[in-house]
Amino acid sequence: MRHIHSISLLLLLVISPSTFSAEWPGPTKEGYELPNGWRITPVGKSVETNDLILNLVPTPDGRGVVALTCGYNPHSLVIIDAASGEVRQRVPVPTAWFGLAWSPDGSKLYVSGGNDKRSKESRAPIYVFEYRDEILSETPLAHLKQDLPQAEIFWSGLAHHPQKDLLYAANRERNEVVVFDTKTGESVGRVGVERNPCDLVLTSDGKTLYCSNWAADTVSVIDTNSMKTTATIGVGDNPTDMVLSSKGVLYVCCSNDNAVTLVDTAKGRAIGTIVTSLYERAPEGSTPNALCLDPEEETLYVANADNNNICVVDVEEPEETTVLGFIPAGWYPSALAVSPDGEKLFIGNSKGLGSYPTLQGPRRPNPKENEKTETIKTLMEGAVNTLEIDEYRSQLPELTRQVYANCPYNDDLLAQAAPTSGTTSVVPRVVGAGSPIRHVLYIIKENRTYDQVFGDLPQGNGDPNLCLFGKETTPNHHAIAEQFVLFDNLYCDAEVSADGHQWSNAAYATDYVEKSWPAAYGGKSLAPRSEAMIPPSGYLWDQCAMKGLTYRTYGEFAERQSEKGTMKPINAAFARLEGHIAPNYLSWGARDTENAAEFIREFEEYDKNFDNPDPEKRLPNFIVLALPEDHTHGTSPDKPTTRACVASNDYALGQILDRVSHSHYWPEMAVFTIEDDAQDGPDHVDARRTVGLLASPYARRGYVDSTHYTTCSVLRTIELLLGLQPMSQYDAAATPMYAAFTD
Repeated sequence: MRHIHSISLLLLLVISPSTFSAEWPGPTKEGYELPNGWRITPVGKSVETNDLILNLVPTPDGRGVVALTCGYNPHSLVIIDAASGEVRQRVPVPTAWFGLAWSPDGSKLYVSGGNDKRSKESRAPIYVFEYRDEILSETPLAHLKQDLPQAEIFWSGLAHHPQKDLLYAANRERNEVVVFDTKTGESVGRVGVERNPCDLVLTSDGKTLYCSNWAADTVSVIDTNSMKTTATIGVGDNPTDMVLSSKGVLYVCCSNDNAVTLVDTAKGRAIGTIVTSLYERAPEGSTPNALCLDPEEETLYVANADNNNICVVDVEEPEETTVLGFIPAGWYPSALAVSPDGEKLFIGNSKGLGSYPTLQGPRRPNPKENEKTETIKTLMEGAVNTLEIDEYRSQLPELTRQVYANCPYNDDLLAQAAPTSGTTSVVPRVVGAGSPIRHVLYIIKENRTYDQVFGDLPQGNGDPNLCLFGKETTPNHHAIAEQFVLFDNLYCDAEVSADGHQWSNAAYATDYVEKSWPAAYGGKSLAPRSEAMIPPSGYLWDQCAMKGLTYRTYGEFAERQSEKGTMKPINAAFARLEGHIAPNYLSWGARDTENAAEFIREFEEYDKNFDNPDPEKRLPNFIVLALPEDHTHGTSPDKPTTRACVASNDYALGQILDRVSHSHYWPEMAVFTIEDDAQDGPDHVDARRTVGLLASPYARRGYVDSTHYTTCSVLRTIELLLGLQPMSQYDAAATPMYAAFTD
């Protein structure tokens, strides 16, 4: 089976990383420069919605499209007029997650309620809305419920039988598909499937139901008459959205594979894949997570969520598919639909059209009475873009060139990082070239913005009016920044801790993580832990293991199994952490000064064994250390105050730096510090701008580095120092911290 990137292969010759010159995130003449270093240039008419658009379905009359928002902010159904591209109606929904299905006569819309774990002790239903005169009822007509404990319900994909009064609903918590009688509202059957069922698709005769299993890399085949699983088909990694053609080809988005798997339903097996990434050797990071077919079934549209584009594929002959080009989208497209007449393409962008500062962020100095607090979560928006298909077709070569220009990644970056003009540095450009730095200590802290800590430093781009934890509270942070390097243009790739620890350790967060945290943080649906959270390339310690380097974690991805137990991996999937966890480093279970004491206790032994030939007794090549007390306990009356927590964190950091900098290992060390996210503070530049530190004999002294860096820049620098391959498109494309080091 042959799949051709017909336009993209040509464009490799004309697009280079030099197209990226933005110094600060925000709107520019080239488009919108995102905090993560990528650019968006969405096309079509755009309307705002709430965040996390997980589904788009055309209305039965073809005059509109319904968007389902399922994020941190209030969940809703939004009807967008197909002709004008304007919002026709917004309907609030208590909780929602992904599933939408029309009744055969088009009079009712069924909406998955996800679950209610974070909001109240109740069973989340499947909502039934009436559709009449081009609008939905303002409140549900009915609820479909199952008599199960609340903890065993998480509704996902829905599908309505084309001839019978039967609705099929995927329950992620119990790994099963439930069938409801839509007349009585009663559950009349169920069938087990594999882990984390996501989407459901019925054949046109209603006899066969297909279920994508997000965490099992399979599709279950269900006989709807017997309600039994008749086959399980292996597909790619993290299968989610599906669409079935009249020819019997099932297209399955496999978000961790940068690909769509094609299943021949007559043969009951996968027959090939369509690579949707811009570059065929690209590691994870394109994240194809939504797709749709045009009415003629000649063109397949695939949303590459993390690449912020739509892949356009000729599928007229499924055995000979061809990637025709790409359409620029907004930030994180995650839902697609084509109008029934084939004239309009609708794109749901889960993170909207840009990022914003948090001038009224949490934990800011002297907030005014009744002043609204902004957070990275409340500022997140979605957007639906409406495109004229004939218009985009005539412009596809130009649009494809724009998509490549928006992307800082290319395959050459897997072997060598992008150069920085005029900079000589101890950080090698070529992967595996070697460096005098053989030991890296990587410290991950919690939730602070740049202005919140360093806004009082006049040499950087800070706002002193937003500085809450200045030099008086964080003297060690300030001393390190002023003695070595002050980074005032550094951004977290993540929004919150749930995706923050993924980005901070893997340079990627899977679509399972990106689609799960917003509702959970918003007090709504709480998704279970799942293998679907784990990136295909693993984490930095996995790369160390494959390279033969030694490594150890202090608190990161570890937890106590009992009140008095030692630290263990948080999940059996993290097998490479077994034997590499500091057992008595309690992380969240202790003050950071206590954590520092435990680290220093172990470090003393490493220092004594500096000349020991046994690498297991010497300081590991890579250490990741959680130092989380700057997260604070808010206003909890029985806990240390916010300022006390931050001061403890600062003192612990100072103790650690003092000890390692007076050791035998210091001449070959580098210490990096970053926040996992910047969700809990104000910043006048961007909600994701954060606190980062570097200490090393090779670090510049008294230097302000305003290069645009990200979490992935820190990871890329560590990888280059230790000779490790990049894990995703994002650390590969990130700007290494050349300028922060001397040669």
